[in-house]
Amino acid sequence: MSLRPAATTQKILISTTSRLIGEFERPDALITHAWHPFDSHARLKMQEGPLSRNAYVFAFETEPIERRPGVVVPDHSYVGDWICSRLAVLYGKRFDNHGVIENQGHFHIPEFSLFAEMCNHHLPQNSHSVRSNYPVPLNLSEVSRIEALIFESGLEPTFQQRFDAAAKFYLRALQFAETDPEVAYLNLVTVGEVLSGSYEYDKEALLDDETRDALDKIRANCTDGTRIASLISGKLLLIKRRFIEALVDACDGGFFAKHETTEDFGALQASSFREVVAAAYDLRSQYVHTGASFGARISANSNPFEIAVGIPVMDNMKLAKLISKAPTYRGMERIIRYALLRFAESNGGYRATHTIEDVRSQPNESRSSSES
Repeated sequence: MSLRPAATTQKILISTTSRLIGEFERPDALITHAWHPFDSHARLKMQEGPLSRNAYVFAFETEPIERRPGVVVPDHSYVGDWICSRLAVLYGKRFDNHGVIENQGHFHIPEFSLFAEMCNHHLPQNSHSVRSNYPVPLNLSEVSRIEALIFESGLEPTFQQRFDAAAKFYLRALQFAETDPEVAYLNLVTVGEVLSGSYEYDKEALLDDETRDALDKIRANCTDGTRIASLISGKLLLIKRRFIEALVDACDGGFFAKHETTEDFGALQASSFREVVAAAYDLRSQYVHTGASFGARISANSNPFEIAVGIPVMDNMKLAKLISKAPTYRGMERIIRYALLRFAESNGGYRATHTIEDVRSQPNESRSSSES
């Protein structure tokens, strides 16, 4: 019996600032715990707090390759980011890829530097609590909800491609939230843009009233006006309007039934949601085109609400008004995760299997329950 790692079994070390119990297993894949040395320091990692960081191994089978001169041995490190992005969307928690520990029959050294970093455990993405919307128990067995997304079981290729891109940007947002809030915010808005491309809208319906009136006048008063108006509407940039409509359509009554702020006045509201989403897009555009900084105002670390409370005192009044209307990082993150899971569910990539009552009845986390 050889003690060398099997060439067709690849293993990747991942971690989360939250904590999950249980395991996920099927014949060709396993997600299970990688344990800290069981001492007082390990307990700090396992408990909710600024040092929380728990590790897991994702092991999976691949097809054998013919080993001969000229054949490039695959490096499966990228699969770590890929699985982390899916787990991040499912649980609404931050995950990180530390690299392969076994790849194509060879041992590898993972990257451990993140285990020395602290996190803001008050953020929903780092806490040890279930998220308010799409509440998924923090148990690895719940990966079965997105089994089709991981193993591509009959999913439509275009959906799979869009979800891959959107989930990647969402994961990056969670990873940058505490250190670079502007980059995190831009990544969240980009997710909305990726998702908006999946929905079909009548171009005229996406136009504002002023533009629509102008096109009506062209149709009525110009020779060949119908063709000209159609040409103009087809050339107009409707990216923002598609972005708004996609997120408004995705966030139904279930989204507004629960929130994650300490005060109701700081939560997103259905009555102002369209204006709030529009401001998020404009805030991103303002930063991209002018470089006007806004990170300190929407930061997850400094602003505990999902929306701004009042107009910030700034020299740039235009930016101040945008910030007062736009969601904070916390609000934007909750919007985007909800939209991602709605998108996945409607395309067969997410399967709801539990009610919130099931979540509340989950057993407390323990090492023994995870090993069983």
